Amino acid sequence: MTILKLSLKLLSTHAVMSIVQFVLMLPLFGILKDNQIYQWSIGILFIAIFWFMIYADMSNNGLQDAKSEKYKPHKGFIAGLLCTIPGIILYVAAILYGQDANKINWFDVTLRIWLSPYIKIFNSLESSMPHPALVVNLFLPIVAGISYMDGLRKRQKIRDAIDEVDKKKEEISKVGYKK
Repeated sequence: MTILKLSLKLLSTHAVMSIVQFVLMLPLFGILKDNQIYQWSIGILFIAIFWFMIYADMSNNGLQDAKSEKYKPHKGFIAGLLCTIPGIILYVAAILYGQDANKINWFDVTLRIWLSPYIKIFNSLESSMPHPALVVNLFLPIVAGISYMDGLRKRQKIRDAIDEVDKKKEEISKVGYKK
C-alpha cells in the first residue's frame, strides 16, 4: 500500500472515530457533569479507544506490507504526519479567525469535533485553546508510526510459529519432514 493510500485509510479511521466519539460524548459527559473523576475516566477511555483503533488499523497495514515485502519503517510516521494536516489547518484557521465574545469561532468548534477523543483535555485547558489541540494532534504520527512498526513484529511472530510447527512435524515424522 502506498503512503498516500495508507494516510487516506488512517484519515478515514480518524474521521469515523472522531464522529462516533463526538456523538457518544454528549450523553456520556452529561450524565455526571459535576463528577470530575467520572469525566476524566470517560475522557481517558475515549483516548484509549481512539489510540487502540489507530493501533489496530496501522499494525494490520504494517503486517500486510511485511507479508508483501513492501514494508518501510518510516511509512507509518509519514502517513500519520499527513493525517495531521486537517487538524493543523483547523488550528491555524481557529487562530486567524480569533476569539470574539460576539461570534462563534466555527473553526475552533470543528477542531474540537475533529479531535473529539481529547475533549476532556480541551475542556480542562479552555483558557489555552486552541493551542492544546496542536499538541495532541501531533500524537497521531507517533502512535501511527509505532503501530505500523508493530506489524513487522507480528509478521515475525507468525513466522516463528510456522517454524515451530515445522520443527515439531519433523520430530514427529519417522521418515523426516523436509521443506
